[in-house]
Amino acid sequence: MIKRVYLLFVFLFISGIVFSQQITIKGTVMGGEGKEIVVYDCSDQITLTQTKMASGKIDTSGYFEVSFNADYTFYALLKVEFNQVPIYLEPDNVYNLLITCPECSSANDKTNPYLEPKELITVIENQDSTELNYLINKFNLLTDQFLFNHYISLLKQRNKTKVDSFKTAINKIFSYSQHDYFKNLLTYRLASIEHYTRLNTSEGFIKNYIWNKPVLYNNTGYMELFNGIFSFYATNGPKYIKYDLAKSINVESSFPALLDSLGKDSLLRNEVIREMVAIKLLGENYYSQLYNQTSILKMLKYVQDSSKFEMHKKIAQNYIRHITKLISGSKAPAFKLKDYTGTYYSLNELNQEKYVYLLFFTTWCVPCISEMNLLGQLKEKFGTKVEFVAISTDKEFMTFYYFMQKNELLYNFTILHWGNNATLLDDYNVKTVPTYILIDPEGKIVQAAAEPPSEQLDELLYKLTKGK
Repeated sequence: MIKRVYLLFVFLFISGIVFSQQITIKGTVMGGEGKEIVVYDCSDQITLTQTKMASGKIDTSGYFEVSFNADYTFYALLKVEFNQVPIYLEPDNVYNLLITCPECSSANDKTNPYLEPKELITVIENQDSTELNYLINKFNLLTDQFLFNHYISLLKQRNKTKVDSFKTAINKIFSYSQHDYFKNLLTYRLASIEHYTRLNTSEGFIKNYIWNKPVLYNNTGYMELFNGIFSFYATNGPKYIKYDLAKSINVESSFPALLDSLGKDSLLRNEVIREMVAIKLLGENYYSQLYNQTSILKMLKYVQDSSKFEMHKKIAQNYIRHITKLISGSKAPAFKLKDYTGTYYSLNELNQEKYVYLLFFTTWCVPCISEMNLLGQLKEKFGTKVEFVAISTDKEFMTFYYFMQKNELLYNFTILHWGNNATLLDDYNVKTVPTYILIDPEGKIVQAAAEPPSEQLDELLYKLTKGK
């Protein structure tokens, strides 16, 4: 009898475990030969954090193959440099892709891929009409066409009949699909159309789609509706929310107190939703002058350490990473880059008992070159205490090389090439050029973004180095 009970316990324990299953992505990247392809999980739709899952080298024929394990379906991005492929990935699946990447081999540097990554033309070669990406892409095309054709009548006239007719037609078109992820996405995306066109109150949407429903953290349709309803809830929600939020942060500095105050809202009785909204309120109001940043960070750390919901811990942790990234006093990300002669320099070498001033630039950026031209004077004035370093983000090393051959004598400071290292630009949050970073002699961030050479940099460096 004891043996039977033991075996039953083992069976129940094992059956309660969700095992990770392998996902394999392989195929050809035309134009991406020799480059790296990286897979990012974008399932945190609140902080929009991208988590690296796997990477692989594209060989000289353009072929690549990467595999990793996951136990959930999620929205992902495949990236080749600053070019990307949006795709939904499911456990225990193999994806055969044909990707066309003309930008990968293009010598055209005069674009800003940091702000607008190029979306690559991609074919899933082993796809059929039941595959998730096929279903979502078909639905998106139909939705885009509907919104384009009826934009005015939906937003200005709030034509409910048209929306209802569209919903009926969509449900009929996709009636053959039994895919749970897609069916949920369909439901919540259609609800988002109603929400955007204000065909119901927020209370109505919450009661119809949020209350007593499972929280689908990884479903982009669900999270789109959630974010649509609860974004900037301190402003868009009940009037007392803004007051209670300020009190919970600035006076009590207590996450439980914030949860209690949100509980007064009848729409937030569900503890999971209430905690999600509270986390979102903290994260999106961190840079507001109305709230104490130290308290917000403390409250997010409380969630990270104490929440009973694992996804909430992850979301809080992601907010903390975003907030503290390059914050004053944080450790500057390490790098090792080469100049045009092939000599390598590391941040550690440059940082020997000196401040380091970084200027990210491109050779074709006129404001960048104007600012670089001012660094020489600052080098003469502060060179014993500050190391001035310009980092070229030109796509092609030879573009940088020829620029330096022509202009080397104009510059008396170190100039390096970024080495097509996308991680470096992400580490230093380089979204445009010029970008400036100031690092102290201990390798910690002083300013990001720092003062440009043409503004108060001279005054700042004098204050920092005076008496040293």
